[in-house]
Amino acid sequence: MKNLLSLKWVMLILLTLIWGSSFILMKRGLTGFPPDQVAAIRMVIACFASSLLAIRRFKNLKLSAIKYMAVVGAVGSGIPAFLFAEAQTRISSSLAGMLNALTPLFTMLIGVFFFHSKFSKRQTIGVMIGFIGAAGLVFIRSGGGLSIEAGFAALIVIATCCYGISVNTIKTFLADQDALLISAIALMIVGIPYGIYLSTTDFTHRLFHLPEAKMAFLSLATLSIFGTALSNILYFNLVKTAGPLFASAVTYTMPVIALAWGLADGELLNPMHLIALFAILGGVALISWKGELKLDRLWK
Repeated sequence: MKNLLSLKWVMLILLTLIWGSSFILMKRGLTGFPPDQVAAIRMVIACFASSLLAIRRFKNLKLSAIKYMAVVGAVGSGIPAFLFAEAQTRISSSLAGMLNALTPLFTMLIGVFFFHSKFSKRQTIGVMIGFIGAAGLVFIRSGGGLSIEAGFAALIVIATCCYGISVNTIKTFLADQDALLISAIALMIVGIPYGIYLSTTDFTHRLFHLPEAKMAFLSLATLSIFGTALSNILYFNLVKTAGPLFASAVTYTMPVIALAWGLADGELLNPMHLIALFAILGGVALISWKGELKLDRLWK
């Protein structure tokens, strides 16, 4: 039991460091490629890397699980990859990292409304506080006042909702599947279409003719291998062994890493953003305080 508890914390810390650095890597990738290509490059490389790691495990695949892996691939990787890239064309990487802290809130809400989870008064208050904080992050500008980029920030809110669907799907329908196999199949399902799309763009021209594209591609390759392929394996294992709420709690500490990278890169930070972030994290704390939720279907 002690080993299991230690392992889940090690996985959580590793995910914090990896995913907390993802936003600055996306920002670097956008210096050489447009958002659609950033998402496509990320998914194609991640698909290739995870497939190589899982090649000997494909024989263990249950055909009945493919439809759930397709859901995980689409809402857990494919759609958020584009939403984050598009959003970061107009908002900072540190703000993107802070908004990602909404993931546990959506994990709980989706669990309640679609997976028959229990909902207490304390958790209701937590959701309300969390969404007030989210509204602050969306509408407060770095220099003060209201942001005109709220629509782009909202894209990340949608992405965190997608993550909530993915987490609950893994725990409910894929608990008996190998985490590496889930990652490989899910990324293959989205990586192949993204690869076909990428071949129709000016990706190769940019890569070989734009000086900034090579470093941008290196950043995206790092993001793909560590921030998508390997981290998905860690995350799926964490969901299966520690539960969806504990796994999504990586968003407690991930914004700290994203903020540190953003400040190091010269991004402006409004103190009101920190207040809004603490509101989100406070809401998440109320949701999961004193143990995990009574998620009847999720824990059976």
